[in-house]
Amino acid sequence: MNTKKSLGAMLGTAFLGVATSVQAQTPNFKVIPEFPKERDTIQFIYDARKTALKDAQSINGTLTGYQDFRWVQDVLKFTKTDSLWTARYIVPEKMSLVNFVFQADTLQDLGGDQTYSYLISGKEGKQVSGGMIGWGMLRTPEIVPGTPYVVDKSAYKTDEILVMWAKYELQGHPENRFKVLYPAANALKHMNTAESLAKLQNELNALQTIPNLKEEDMMEVFRVYKDVLKDTAKADELEQKIRTQYPQGQYVKDQQRLADFNLIQKAKTDDERLKAATDFIDKYPYKESEVAFNEKHRISYVTTYWIISVYTSMKKDLPNYTKYISKIAPYEALSNVIYRSLDVPYLSQKSMGPAEILPYARVVMDRLNYYKDNFQGDKYATLYYSNAPLFAKILVDNKMYDEAFVYASAAQSTERYQRAELNDTYVRILEGQGKTKELQMALEKSYSLNQSSAYMLELMKTSYVKRNKGEKGYTNYLAGLKDADNSVALKDKVSKLLISKDIPDFELLDQYGKKVKLSDQKGKIVVLDFWASWCAPCKGAFPGMKIAQENFAKDPNVVFYFVNTQEKQADMTTYVTNYMKENNYPFKVLLDKGSLVSKTLNVSAIPHKMIVGPNGKLRFSEVGYMGSTSELADEITEMVNTLKAGK
Repeated sequence: MNTKKSLGAMLGTAFLGVATSVQAQTPNFKVIPEFPKERDTIQFIYDARKTALKDAQSINGTLTGYQDFRWVQDVLKFTKTDSLWTARYIVPEKMSLVNFVFQADTLQDLGGDQTYSYLISGKEGKQVSGGMIGWGMLRTPEIVPGTPYVVDKSAYKTDEILVMWAKYELQGHPENRFKVLYPAANALKHMNTAESLAKLQNELNALQTIPNLKEEDMMEVFRVYKDVLKDTAKADELEQKIRTQYPQGQYVKDQQRLADFNLIQKAKTDDERLKAATDFIDKYPYKESEVAFNEKHRISYVTTYWIISVYTSMKKDLPNYTKYISKIAPYEALSNVIYRSLDVPYLSQKSMGPAEILPYARVVMDRLNYYKDNFQGDKYATLYYSNAPLFAKILVDNKMYDEAFVYASAAQSTERYQRAELNDTYVRILEGQGKTKELQMALEKSYSLNQSSAYMLELMKTSYVKRNKGEKGYTNYLAGLKDADNSVALKDKVSKLLISKDIPDFELLDQYGKKVKLSDQKGKIVVLDFWASWCAPCKGAFPGMKIAQENFAKDPNVVFYFVNTQEKQADMTTYVTNYMKENNYPFKVLLDKGSLVSKTLNVSAIPHKMIVGPNGKLRFSEVGYMGSTSELADEITEMVNTLKAGK
């Protein structure tokens, strides 16, 4: 038998009349150079003016690539120059096809029936191996399992067209006979005619007669019998043959890898789970070539690494934490590791202090910087920038101001003073570095955007008093810093939050044993802040609530009550009294024992703030705290003033 005979030859020539080029430039999308090759630095140009994204302020492009017969994805940030959006990209080796979906907020542009797809050229202008079959699958995602749905439905083609592109692939790359087998088999099975099924069976029979078949080729035949034809008997026969001929081959290794991963899931204790996870990584370092099998069988390196990071950090086992996390792969596993082994113990649980968390953070920072510096694609930079505030805080809390400045500056380059927590870290760094001028600018910029922490507000006042030898004019100074647009936006936000609902009456004791009944407050504006001792955001909001309360300290018709609820401590009267005194909070706290009132008022997540109007109706109800002392104070103040104005 002629082993060079291609699948295309067996499938006939009925579709030869269709053009094979995907390179035609569209009005909205261009690539420079027009015929890109592997390793080229290319420029993608997107013209959104005649698309649904014409008014977008920022645009991302999700790049779906077909690389070495595997689908990969990346997200590129596009930059606007004049009327066009552009992004640069280095074409990886074996990347044969790229496709874009452009997105701005919830709007998408998939390119319609033309798509935003491009085939990559190889040596002598020949398409890179895999490009033709990838192009065929891209437009028949419902036929070949695992194909991403990233082109518009108007670009979808038939099973016959997929067979045609399989043939084109083999005309350019006859060596890919086994690699196009699975998509071609799906197309022939989808046709489901006597002729198409006979062609498929003939091809399978012919392939199995080729002498000295490689394991990977036998696996493709096995895959068709098992997943496409659902021929269990033939699949079992081939599986046994593969195991016998290749006892140390990839199939046997894959099955053993799956069995060893399942040991992690079956572990009954933390120690057993940690050992199973480290044994798994020791035995099976992450390989890109195994991703398809891992995804199909739910083998998760992300899960394995977070187990290792959490348990080793809990055990204070820095050597093993370093051993595994310093080489972590894939890149996506870092996100869970950062959150579970750094963010949670340091910011949420506060179970590790600055000096204790620092060496663990350094391991992660080094690995994150490795990826950022050595790999292209916005996804690598995104994780770096999104976690830079955490690293900056850890470093500044260790008084490492110069190093912290690098991370805080990187974070500010994307946040632009829009996050109070980051601003707090940033000004502490500038203060530690003795950069007085930059510190003043950062304080004023943050305040103008209403993103200041309590510490920053104190620092602003101290600085003002020092510069002006007193507090005179301070209120006008602050008012002059306020951004007018932000003030308008706040009024608009508050007006949209205004409601009018009945609220059940309740009666509670305050921390001094005095009864407080809601219905007795009729005629007053009542601000209720539901909180608990274990809730960090609740207590984090107190400085802002203190400012808001002080704004109405001389108004007897505005009262604030801080409802302690969902509590876990036993003696809350003593705790509340001491906590308020130690932190200088002049709050009247109502003790909601058993959380009866919060349940009656449907309060679940906390902090939760409610404002009751003079008529006894619930007028505002807001959950959460975003971290800005000044913003919260202004929002509560605006809400109260709105009700005072008779709204």
